[in-house]
Amino acid sequence: MQIASLSFGRPLWVLLSGILFTHLGYYLILPLLTIILTNQKGISVSQVGLILGTGSVTYLIGSLLGGWLNDRIGQRRTLVLGLLLRAIGLLGYGFVSTLPLLFIVSTITGIGGGIYTPPAKSGIALYASGENKTTAFSFRGIAANIGVTAGPLLGAWLVSGSTLSLFIAASVIYFGMALSHQFLLPADIARADANQSAGFSIEILQDRPFLLFSLVTIVTWALYAQFTFSIPLRAAEIMPSPQKVALLWSITSVLIIFLQAPITRYTSRVWHPLTVLANGMLLMGIGLGSVMWSSQFFHLLISVTIFTFGEMLIMPTVDTVVSELAKPEAIGTYFGIASFVWGAGEALGNMGGGQIMTLSKNWNAPYLPWIVYAAVCVGTALAYYVLRSWPALAEPLSEAVKERTHPTRSPSVSWRKKEKLKRNE
Repeated sequence: MQIASLSFGRPLWVLLSGILFTHLGYYLILPLLTIILTNQKGISVSQVGLILGTGSVTYLIGSLLGGWLNDRIGQRRTLVLGLLLRAIGLLGYGFVSTLPLLFIVSTITGIGGGIYTPPAKSGIALYASGENKTTAFSFRGIAANIGVTAGPLLGAWLVSGSTLSLFIAASVIYFGMALSHQFLLPADIARADANQSAGFSIEILQDRPFLLFSLVTIVTWALYAQFTFSIPLRAAEIMPSPQKVALLWSITSVLIIFLQAPITRYTSRVWHPLTVLANGMLLMGIGLGSVMWSSQFFHLLISVTIFTFGEMLIMPTVDTVVSELAKPEAIGTYFGIASFVWGAGEALGNMGGGQIMTLSKNWNAPYLPWIVYAAVCVGTALAYYVLRSWPALAEPLSEAVKERTHPTRSPSVSWRKKEKLKRNE
């Protein structure tokens, strides 16, 4: 690994540690939350679905709010606010048992998580130098996967004592991260006033390259959602043992932890970002499509591994593209919209995946979902390839690739190039 890739500086390491520990804190609860709500608090499964769904919807709202607050009141204040709200929400799960209060707790947790995400990503873009930006976003994925892997293990150990200790531990982690961000990140500088912030929002709604990229990316996230929706259903059919199903996800997390950085470092220097995304979608399509032939653990492991390699191409690259397309003074708002797009794509994927899986059963066509997913992946890859030929989107990203390969002293080349191309359209 090149030394330059690790020359991030304290603010960036603080943000990356926040990504790791917030994922650890959330995932030490998430796998057990449904069980706790149903078995210990007497909530029905359908009501639990509504409670968790409320958190997902409010996360989307929080994402837009967090992006706006980042550009309005500052990055550090927004990060701390999001962390504190989620800490309060997770702690609340341990003390409330009635349905109305659980809806309130889920709302607070969702909004807090949504508020936190845009400034965390925009901070990575801000504090990473041009040649390190994609590498920094790949480290974000590594940190998240360490948290996702370690969280359930810690949760399983804590829950053996008392479930209340589970929620207290998660809340303490978030409160600790709020304190570390408050004291270790640079102070917020003066931000735009309300009228300027509103102007930024209008400009983004007129930013055709970013909006079209976001539209295609919604489909990308809808397909990515099948990793946690359709694939587990197929895995449960093949492998009745929950331990083997869980092992699949542990293996993919380990792959990301060890391979994400070198893969990202290589692909970001030899391929245009839109080419990286297109190739990632093709790999995801092969992974999803090949599930139709899986009949045992080893077959499914191959499919999931191919899918994971596609994920490793896509995840950091999407964040890098957003950071390159964003106007510097509105970067939080851009990432807020990007977070909303991710949530909307996930919701679309879950709803669409459910409908497709139901149709496959009704029509006795077990191959149908995987053929559809593979076909849509190929179509999305083609869309990225087509966008690669659109100068208004492709050329600013090409400038970013040149900046990483041959760093200059101008951090705003990509945005100025984009403005020039838009004026000439």
